[in-house]
Amino acid sequence: MKNQFRQVGLMVDPLSGYGSKILDGISRYAQQKPNWRVAYFDRERSELAELVGGWQGDGLICTVVDQRFHDAAASRSIPVVNVAGLLNESEIVSVLSEDEEIGRMAAEHLLDRGFTHFTFIRRRDGSRYSQDRGNGFRKRIERSGSKVTTIQLPANHSEADLIARLAALPRPLGVFASLDRIGALVLEACWNADFKVPEEVAIIGAGNHNQLCGLCTPTLSSVEVDMERRGYEAAALLDRLIEGEAPPREPVRIPPAHVVERRSTDVFAFSDPNVVAALRFIREHADTSIKARDVVAATSISRRSLEGRFNMLIGRTLHEEIWRAHFDLAMRLLASSDLSLQEVAERSGFRTASALVNLFRQRLGVTPKEYRVSNRR
Repeated sequence: MKNQFRQVGLMVDPLSGYGSKILDGISRYAQQKPNWRVAYFDRERSELAELVGGWQGDGLICTVVDQRFHDAAASRSIPVVNVAGLLNESEIVSVLSEDEEIGRMAAEHLLDRGFTHFTFIRRRDGSRYSQDRGNGFRKRIERSGSKVTTIQLPANHSEADLIARLAALPRPLGVFASLDRIGALVLEACWNADFKVPEEVAIIGAGNHNQLCGLCTPTLSSVEVDMERRGYEAAALLDRLIEGEAPPREPVRIPPAHVVERRSTDVFAFSDPNVVAALRFIREHADTSIKARDVVAATSISRRSLEGRFNMLIGRTLHEEIWRAHFDLAMRLLASSDLSLQEVAERSGFRTASALVNLFRQRLGVTPKEYRVSNRR
């Protein structure tokens, strides 16, 4: 009877709070596999000997956090899948984040809010994921015609030094922190320096650690990097490897889901108050069917004037901005809920499911159902 089961081992670190999301994804996949028997190893209480040879199973999912652990995992003759992006080079099969896309998404968020001055803040630790996030951020900002200042925090950095670096930069300033916990440090520095957040300094992190982001003052916006999907795809990949599939030559990359906006970026840095009023109206009414005349009514100028200012400052028409807000909300609902397609359409400002299907095909080349399957959290 035991030979009918697949013995799957888990050694997943908290990853600063994200490990639970990875485990949620692994659990979701494991529940579809009645022949899986999962053994969880607490790294703090487990010896490397257990990983190297003390445990005999069919496959292992782990977080490779240092070279010693990497070498132990690589020595196993069973399939091993790594879900931590902490080492720059590894021959171990890995499922990781698409980090340049995380940086690009953070840049889009700040650009949409009208910022023209930007900085990227990371630890000076040489980590590849952090470098890639910064590269994605910089490329998108430079494409818009602006520049990015990079601040690297040494291990023993002082808050006074960070405040001095921020004070030397022009404001209003859009800040992308490579991790939520770095975003929290920046928020604290801004508080002590009396920099107004988000009016003078708007900050977005990465990871969407709900507890940390919610405890920050003000609450921290963050890119949802979709750790749950990382766990799910890691389990699915391990299953295929156990069945004999050849391992991929490159890490499997999971794209970020969306930006979770909180108070730290709840601002528009455009100097034109009518453009700001229009953008805020569109965002606040993205869940209802709105028309251009509704947006114009929220301002003090004519539609022609507003259209001209949108084209000049945002690079999109008023109509395009309305449908963009509806479409972004629909994508978030599809990825994070079990609502029917008609319910998603109604809650994101579309009258019918068919209108939503048509727009998805035009913009992404897939149906809403296909998008949901590939982006399910």
